[in-house]
Amino acid sequence: MIKSSIEKLANDIGFDIGMSDNETQAKLLNGFGRAMATSMNRRDYEMQVCYMFDNLDAKAIKLIKSIYGFIELSEAKK
Repeated sequence: MIKSSIEKLANDIGFDIGMSDNETQAKLLNGFGRAMATSMNRRDYEMQVCYMFDNLDAKAIKLIKSIYGFIELSEAKK
């Protein structure tokens, strides 16, 4: 598979955005979530999440767990 320049730079771009401000970080996640939700049916979405998980490192998993913790707190207030 031929990789695009964005795919080749994904790790570096992610790091740079990680060092950026909260609005930029949220925009990255919002765009990523929007693309995942609109480009796939439910089965393909779940499979892609599974494939993605297989390539996450411990730091990414820690971040996702932290974000999920805030989501749980926010939803508990509703």
